[in-house]
Amino acid sequence: MFIPHYWKVLLDGYGEVESGDVITKDGEIIGTWSLVDDVFYTFTPDGEEDYLFFDPFLGLLCCNIAEWHAEKEAAQGVLGVAQTDG
Repeated sequence: MFIPHYWKVLLDGYGEVESGDVITKDGEIIGTWSLVDDVFYTFTPDGEEDYLFFDPFLGLLCCNIAEWHAEKEAAQGVLGVAQTDG
């Protein structure tokens, strides 16, 4: 699967179906996107039952997902370093 270098995430199936996987540039599936009432977009992280983001604009949703994922990765990196130091 090709993801342009300037994209942070890919909404798999967008334009063809009303929900699908959210995939990072590294190919990691981090959650699910869905279209609600043909107007709003949601993002639900893997392992969660409720959506984290609910946006009327697709670009805003993608930015929020990318920012959330970057923060999550940074926090896991810090925790990983702290656990190996101790």
